[in-house]
Amino acid sequence: MILREFPDLGWLKRQIDQGFRDKKGWGDLRLEREGFPSVVINTPAKECYRPDVRGPVSLFVNLRGSSQCTVDGETRTIHEDTYFISNRSQSYTFAIEKGESAETFNIHFGEHFVESALNALLTPAELTLDRGDRQEFSELHFFNRLYRRDAEFDRVIQWMVQSYQQNGFNKLLFDEQLFCLLQLLVKEDRGVRAAIDALPTVKRSTRVEVYKRLSRSLDLIHSVFPEPIDLDDVAGAACLSKFHFLRLFKQAYGISPYQYIQDLRLTKARQLLSGTTLAVAEIATFLGFDNPQSFSRLFFQRMGMYPAPFRAAGGK
Repeated sequence: MILREFPDLGWLKRQIDQGFRDKKGWGDLRLEREGFPSVVINTPAKECYRPDVRGPVSLFVNLRGSSQCTVDGETRTIHEDTYFISNRSQSYTFAIEKGESAETFNIHFGEHFVESALNALLTPAELTLDRGDRQEFSELHFFNRLYRRDAEFDRVIQWMVQSYQQNGFNKLLFDEQLFCLLQLLVKEDRGVRAAIDALPTVKRSTRVEVYKRLSRSLDLIHSVFPEPIDLDDVAGAACLSKFHFLRLFKQAYGISPYQYIQDLRLTKARQLLSGTTLAVAEIATFLGFDNPQSFSRLFFQRMGMYPAPFRAAGGK
């Protein structure tokens, strides 16, 4: 289902505590089964504070503006270029700061849906044939961190938005769209685990801890972008010395923090060139370049064409 408002918080917590045993959603909507249902909350919202919600696997996304999500005592600011994941039965606090506004597209994957979908995604084909319609739940714990929204992720989000706006809610299509999103999350998680395996420590528990620290540096980068940030800041977020941090960051992600930020700037530049009428000089200033010429040179080096021709070609 897609809701255009946040459900009453007291009602929601009672339903979660009772496992939705009455099979009723917000507004007395009849549910197919017990358990937290699949729901998207797409609503314009101003100042908002929803503490200590024990939800299902959830994606926190904004179509416009920014919001905050706190899990295990750590708060992340979610902008339009990122999303955040919380896990099943993990308490989160969702907030939109005073004086701020956003349009949310928060996606809560139903408990039964996640069990069935992950079983399909993580079970080898030969075992699927052996089991028939008997399912064995495959647990997957996502890392709590900010993730970059790439073109593939945004295509699915826009598909969901447009299909609902044009044709209303269709359960079959909704499940297909959620399955596509979950596939992307599983793919992203595999990349995370590959990055952990690339770290040069013997014990896996140590590699996981190092990755968590590096993730905090990425969270900081995404939270302040496109404002300038220095090496001491990002290394400090990871609680590592800056040169130790540099070495581990490159081993985990294959590029340096500076290259990562440059990639963010160019991704945002492409979006602004294709989706707005801002002048090239304005985009360069917004993204923190010293002058339009340095922005244009970098854009040409990476894209093979200058910003103005890129815009004239329709951003392709």
